[in-house]
Amino acid sequence: MLVDIAVIGNGPTARLAAFALLGCGSNVLMIGPEADRAGDPRTTALMPSSVDSLDQLGIDVREKATPLLDLRIETTGPFGIVSEVFTATDAGEDFLAQNLFIRDLMAVMPEIQMHKATVTRIRPAEDHVSIETDDGRTIRARLVVAADGLHSLAREAAGIRMRKKPLGRSALCVPVRLEQPHGRLCIERYDDTGTLTLIPVGDHDASLITIAAPDEIAALAAHPDEIIERKLTRRQDGFGHIAFAGEKAVFPLSLGFTPQPARNRVVVIGESAHIAPPIAAQGWNMSVRDIMTLKALLTAAAANGEDIGSQQVLGAYAPRRQPDVAGRLSAIGALAGVATRPAAPQRLIRQAGLAAIGRFKGVKRSLMRAGLR
Repeated sequence: MLVDIAVIGNGPTARLAAFALLGCGSNVLMIGPEADRAGDPRTTALMPSSVDSLDQLGIDVREKATPLLDLRIETTGPFGIVSEVFTATDAGEDFLAQNLFIRDLMAVMPEIQMHKATVTRIRPAEDHVSIETDDGRTIRARLVVAADGLHSLAREAAGIRMRKKPLGRSALCVPVRLEQPHGRLCIERYDDTGTLTLIPVGDHDASLITIAAPDEIAALAAHPDEIIERKLTRRQDGFGHIAFAGEKAVFPLSLGFTPQPARNRVVVIGESAHIAPPIAAQGWNMSVRDIMTLKALLTAAAANGEDIGSQQVLGAYAPRRQPDVAGRLSAIGALAGVATRPAAPQRLIRQAGLAAIGRFKGVKRSLMRAGLR
């Protein structure tokens, strides 16, 4: 079987890429095992720029999403509690983000042609890439788009290097039920432990993320759920009691970057190309930018009759995409260094910085626009 574009993966990045690239080749095939998302408790927050991009593709997430209108950042330190509220109005937007469950994001995307199997081997050649699956099939593609995650088989097969930097922090993430309605307010708290963020979805639900030193997170996660709930509620009671609404996940945080994201007829996108911790909600938004950049590049190449998998075409991807990725990852890394550590100097920097942002409205507006767009 020969296709123009094969998208490897079975998540929202792969699905969106396969749909967005339909006009860039005569046939586009998504390859990955079938996944049941019905019980998936994860959410993703789409910035206004990502919502605009999905609108361009005819995908409207608003009917399934919760618009986040306000963000309150709180930080403890030598001056007690310093707090600043950031609103969509401040940024000149209708919302700060649209937050929705992964299962709902998948549901609003159009169906695409998919080969439901696990990829077992990928072999790049001069004019195609061979993809072998666990059902005995071999599929050849002029171009492979790797959206198969952190441990990407396609990335490794193409010889694309991922640079990783551990941040020395871990995160505990869990869906929660709030005692009181959140009113579409997201709260980020920086305290003597680390960070605790509540990202609303629905009326009383939220995604909770707490980041701290690995031993702190491990010790917290070792307690029974009801004790963890009480500890978290004591740290942040803005919406009353916090109750778990699903399984918790613990993982170490790191930054990752592929300096050369396209090689040997393979281009990596999403988590196959870059790793971002759950800080500033940039993860899937960077994936959307990857896809829209690749779509523009391949659309022009196809219109000019060029080989969409050639290095001549794919060589233009990194210069278009990497400055944005590198800039955002650098900002996230710097923020993680200041925001997630409880030492006295970091607490002072956080409080002074937050107070300064609140005083200089132009700076506040510029920072918000940069993050949202």
